[in-house]
Amino acid sequence: MAETKSRHPHRAHGREVALLALCHLESYRPEERARALELFWAHVPAESGDGGQELRGWLADPKVVEFARRLLAVSSERAAEIDGAIEATSRSWRLARMDRVDRNVLRLVGAESLGLSETPRAVIVSEAVRLAARYGSERSAPFVNGVAQALAGKLRGEAREES
Repeated sequence: MAETKSRHPHRAHGREVALLALCHLESYRPEERARALELFWAHVPAESGDGGQELRGWLADPKVVEFARRLLAVSSERAAEIDGAIEATSRSWRLARMDRVDRNVLRLVGAESLGLSETPRAVIVSEAVRLAARYGSERSAPFVNGVAQALAGKLRGEAREES
């Protein structure tokens, strides 16, 4: 796996952990998700090729875990608002029809835009595209880029930049 070039690798890794957790939680009914999240933290999912070694390393860093938990808390607390904003922004794609990775990357964009005002919009979008390229399909990065740009601006009350 490529090492992140971020000035804040704990944030990049925290986003990645949060994405994996959100994808994991989708397999459970809403009333089961708190327990499912406990299972996620207790049993590290393994990626192909490394048996979960890299992820275990990230989870050993308290800064990574704290950042991931912050993102997950905002994602959970403001889920309806975030999902509504994604649907309103994506126009031609309903949330349920989006690829699981794309949908959850966009949820992270929403969570970080609403709950972590210290993160610049450009960083949020760039990290979303990185995650989409790594975990999504070949079409994920361009799709996420377009929606994330507009979504982050909308949730922060910024004027949409026209291309």
